[in-house]
Amino acid sequence: MGALGQFGLDPILFVAQVANFLVIALVLHRFLIRPLLATMQARREKIEQGLRDAEKARGALADASKERERILQEASAEAFRFLQSARDEAERLRAAALGRAGKDAERLIAEARALLELERRDMEKSVQGLSLRLSGRILETVVEGLFTEEEKTKIVAQGLERIQRAGRA
Repeated sequence: MGALGQFGLDPILFVAQVANFLVIALVLHRFLIRPLLATMQARREKIEQGLRDAEKARGALADASKERERILQEASAEAFRFLQSARDEAERLRAAALGRAGKDAERLIAEARALLELERRDMEKSVQGLSLRLSGRILETVVEGLFTEEEKTKIVAQGLERIQRAGRA
């Protein structure tokens, strides 16, 4: 035991302990640390992949948001065009209805005027006939005592003829 024995160190025991330590370190490294490092590496890679996927998803979300805005703008523009088209069509229909109503009103007025003209002519004829009959009676009454029957017939006929000519003129 030489000089090492003075310090209380047994060299065989020391070598055995170092060998045990190395075996335990080798076993721990092989069965515990290496799988643990592999698991940690796999988790690190999964986390990195998750971060890349999250970044891709964020980009896709931004693209989807832009696409949504574009679609909303197109829909809004289409709705505005549709609304404007509906307004234009309503205005066109209103103008057409007003035009038809105006034409109908003009036609009704023309028909009423024509009817009034017919009625006026009929009334004139009726008044003229009544006037002729009254004039004839008045003439008969006036000439009754003054003339003979033959003269009276001749005068009444001439008077009625003059009245009829005056009525035509």
